[in-house]
Amino acid sequence: MKTVFKFYQIFFLALFIISCKSETISQVTEVDSSRPSNTITYKEMASMFHQYDVGQKPVLDKYRKELTGDANEIESISHFYDINQLKQYIAYVERLSKEKDIELTGVRIFTAAYPKDYPEEILRGRQTLIFMPTADIKEKKNVAYEPLYSNKGEAIPFTKFLDQFSSKETKQVVRASFLPFIGAQEDLKSSGANRLKPTPPM
Repeated sequence: MKTVFKFYQIFFLALFIISCKSETISQVTEVDSSRPSNTITYKEMASMFHQYDVGQKPVLDKYRKELTGDANEIESISHFYDINQLKQYIAYVERLSKEKDIELTGVRIFTAAYPKDYPEEILRGRQTLIFMPTADIKEKKNVAYEPLYSNKGEAIPFTKFLDQFSSKETKQVVRASFLPFIGAQEDLKSSGANRLKPTPPM
């Protein structure tokens, strides 16, 4: 009987310790869910959409029509990221930054476009976005950097690696196999994210 009683004591003590630990972990990782300071009003939103509609959109739509030869074509007006993909991406760059002892300050979003010879024909030439993690580098704040190839405690700008695949003069993609850093590889992994679902197309 004493043995059974002792077992239950140990069992409940273990449960108590585990629950305390999990409560502490949840408190540490809990994100502030109050309204962020960068949220806007619908009046602000409407004025921004209007300015885009009378400014950039006609130029981009004209380019899209010329590119495809289709008078009904319009440029992408939004991009979709699955919420779990966003969470995973943030967790990924947080982990990489932590492993390199570099403070992650945020994510910089660059405007880009899919190449004209992109495998998915429907995306060719369409506007898109590229996400890159940021860190402070010396006196420069929130610089897009590459945690995969940065040194311990030293963030290296992602442009150092991007420039190996493009000429600064022509901005053309070039073969990188001549680079000693890459060796005989034709490509190099990045911590940047894309793979967006643009609208249009649906």
